[in-house]
Amino acid sequence: MRFAFGAGGTGGHIIPALALADELTSQGHECIFIGNRNSMEERLALAHKYQFLTIRVQKLYRKLSPSNLLFPYYLASSILESRKHLKSSKIDGVITTGGFVAGPVAIAAISLKIPCFLHESNSYPGLTTRHLVKHLSRLYISFEDTRKYLKKGSLKNFGIPILKQSESEAFDLSEIGLQKGKKSLLITGGSQGSLAINNVIASVITVLLEDGWQVLWQTGRTTYAEFYPQHKDREGLYIFDFHHHLAAMMRISDLAITRAGAMTIAELEDARLPAIMIPLPTAADNHQYYNALAQKHKGVAEVLVQSELGAQTLLAMIKSLRLTKMKEQLETLPGNTAVRDITKDILNFYKEI
Repeated sequence: MRFAFGAGGTGGHIIPALALADELTSQGHECIFIGNRNSMEERLALAHKYQFLTIRVQKLYRKLSPSNLLFPYYLASSILESRKHLKSSKIDGVITTGGFVAGPVAIAAISLKIPCFLHESNSYPGLTTRHLVKHLSRLYISFEDTRKYLKKGSLKNFGIPILKQSESEAFDLSEIGLQKGKKSLLITGGSQGSLAINNVIASVITVLLEDGWQVLWQTGRTTYAEFYPQHKDREGLYIFDFHHHLAAMMRISDLAITRAGAMTIAELEDARLPAIMIPLPTAADNHQYYNALAQKHKGVAEVLVQSELGAQTLLAMIKSLRLTKMKEQLETLPGNTAVRDITKDILNFYKEI
């Protein structure tokens, strides 16, 4: 069978799509991707050797913006373009994993009566999910809390699809000048970084190192040039802008300080890594806060809202953590089998119709 994927905007939307596409491809099915030209989804899809077909769609900004005046035009044209791609490629099913790219691809599939499957990574469902839920063949969720926001539709919770970690991706701390066996703290504000997090880390890094932590600090690409020259020579610190093996770094760390994107949460759970989560306050519908709150309720993370983030509040929270208890809770969570379970369910759908 032939499947088309609609996903874009952030890695948190694209990586689950790639993970599902890899699994379907391994079972003999064909997969293509649809998204914006010169985008993250195009770069990643092509890097994974998938055919990429372009549309032109923009996000709907939540605040007043002149760009929103063009949104209806781009939405309509991108739906028409998606319909052409789906028909010309003879697509049997459409799988979307969120982001503003998902909307027109899903709408095109529904209008053509092509089975449409949507995966919602966040605890609080996005705009596209809320509007399309009753028209979907399946809706896959990642948090049980999501059910209370979606009263209609066929919902199944299999978790968040993540890419497989191969043995070759194992990470050795000695490669970056740190010590195996010493307690390690991983800090990341995402691939672009977080100035708010980085400023606080810069103010407490001396205390963290004196307290016996060795620190892996991903500044993100945006502010790397600002923080790297100031801290590059500190013993016990590895400071970097971006690393393809961040998930592998999680596996050798003892604590993480992170944002609360759905993909980050899935990788933290897979690595059995406790975290202090600082939700991005500007995330759509404040979904990162709800994601982080769900993890706190599981007993595997603590939440520190950005408005309360400071040197003293962060240090106090680190010292108050019951890491052993959090790790025990993480060990009780089921393993991540989302890729296997979702692809199996999608293929079973075709056996039932």
